[in-house]
Amino acid sequence: MLKIMSVTTTIVLLSSCSSVDDLYKKVLPKPSVATIEDRTENTQENVIEVDQSSFQSQGFSKRSVNTSGMVEPVVVADFRNTDVSFVLYFSYDGTEIDEDSTKQIIKHVNFMSNNPALNLRLEGHTDERGTREYNLALGENRALSVKEILGLYDLSLRVEVISFGEEKPILQRHDEDAWQKNRRVEFVYQ
Repeated sequence: MLKIMSVTTTIVLLSSCSSVDDLYKKVLPKPSVATIEDRTENTQENVIEVDQSSFQSQGFSKRSVNTSGMVEPVVVADFRNTDVSFVLYFSYDGTEIDEDSTKQIIKHVNFMSNNPALNLRLEGHTDERGTREYNLALGENRALSVKEILGLYDLSLRVEVISFGEEKPILQRHDEDAWQKNRRVEFVYQ
């Protein structure tokens, strides 16, 4: 029975083809498409030669190169000239760090990563409301919140935390504007 069916199929195929080429096209599987990629122009050596970009140093300015004792203050001064704030302000009784402040802290992370000789002291402050002990703890918690983010980038060993509580206000007044300026963490590079 199988022989009869295979003979019938062959006859049907042969009769439907007008030439031998048509038969091959119908019976044989279609050839797969092979693509040959020309990699002669994309070798690693050619990529290096083609890349004509130039790199400029992002490091120290010329005035800091020859004076090794003055390098750190000059580097910090250069960093201070950027748009990065060295003071982070907090809400009333708060220790949370918002997204904008986190971006500022990450700029400090990058700065510290590029300058491994520098250490950072985070000084936590509060306004005058609350007891002295409470404000010391609150200032420390604010500084620790910043240190926690720096610790995510393995910088916690280079960061010191200190709290002054309400002892070093920026403004001596007793109103909301003054209190807002006094609720802060200052970044002091050493």
